[in-house]
Amino acid sequence: MRYLWFLLLLAVLGSTPAWAQTTSGELAATLEVLEPTVEVRRVNTVNWIAVSVEAIVGVGDVIRTGANGRARITFFADGVDTELLPNTQYRIQRFEGNGDSFNITVEVLVGQTTQRLSRLLDANSSYDVFTPGMALAARGTQFAIRVEDSGRSAMLVSEGTVDASQDDASAEVPPEFGIRAAAGSGLSDVVRARSFEELDAALDGCPAALTTPDDTSLNVRIGARRDFPRVGTIAPEEVTVLIGVVESGDWYRIPFRGGFGWILSSTADISDDCVGLREFPDNYGPEDTTLYASLGDEIAPEDLIVPTPGA
Repeated sequence: MRYLWFLLLLAVLGSTPAWAQTTSGELAATLEVLEPTVEVRRVNTVNWIAVSVEAIVGVGDVIRTGANGRARITFFADGVDTELLPNTQYRIQRFEGNGDSFNITVEVLVGQTTQRLSRLLDANSSYDVFTPGMALAARGTQFAIRVEDSGRSAMLVSEGTVDASQDDASAEVPPEFGIRAAAGSGLSDVVRARSFEELDAALDGCPAALTTPDDTSLNVRIGARRDFPRVGTIAPEEVTVLIGVVESGDWYRIPFRGGFGWILSSTADISDDCVGLREFPDNYGPEDTTLYASLGDEIAPEDLIVPTPGA
C-alpha cells in the first residue's frame, strides 16, 4: 500500500513542476540516482537513508553522494535541476512557488554541482546558492560550483550570468568566466575559464623556470612595457611561478614584494601540467604600487660579505 501511495505521489508531482511547499520538511523536489551511492538525511534527523532509484526530498533535507555517486535534483520538469557529482553534500534551504514564479535557496556544503535553469527568472523569482566562500544569485543560466574540503569555493558560468558576493563585495560573472573565494578572504578576480583547472591556473599561476645569459637579473616593472617604471630586479632562479601573460607573449606577470610585477622573458619554460595562464591585454598596467612592501633593490651588509674560496 505504501509503495502504491509513493507511485501515485510521483505521478502527481511529475504531471506538473515538481514543486514543494514552503515549510521545512515538506516536499520540494525529486531526487534521481544516476550512479550509486546516494543518501538523504531528512530534516531534524541524524541518520542517512540510502536511495536506490528515486525519492522525494524536502526543505531542510541534505543529499550526499559517495565516491562514485551521482544524482539529479529536479525542481521543475521543464528544466530547473541540479546534478551532484561524487563526494558532494547539498542542502535544500528554501522553496516557494509554482510553475510561473518561484524562490529557491540551496547550499552546496562540499563537492561539485551543475545547475541548469532553462527558464528565465521573472522579477518575482530567485535562485540562490550559498557556499562556504560566497553567495551566488543566478538569472536564467547554467553554472557549475566546486567546494573544496577547506571550504574554498569556486564557480564557472556556461550560460547567462551569475552574481557572486561575499560580505560587501560583489561581482557579476559572465559566460565562460569564473570566480573563487575562501571564507573571509574576499572574492578573486573574475577570470576567463571553462574548467576548474583553468580557473585555478588563472588565479594561482603555473610553475615555470627562467634563464638569462651569464649573471643577469630581470628587471621588474609595474606594467607590461619597457617604458613602465622599474620597481626592482629579480634573479631568474627566484621566478618559480608565472601568474599571467600578455596576449602577444613574452611579458609575464609575477608575484613581487606583496604585489605583482612584470618581466620580459623569451626563455620562460612553463610546466607541461599548466592548462593555461591568465591572459592580459598587451601593454597592461600599471599595477597597484601601494601593495609593494619595498621598492628598488635593498642591499643588506651581509650581502656584501665576500665568501672564502672553497668554503
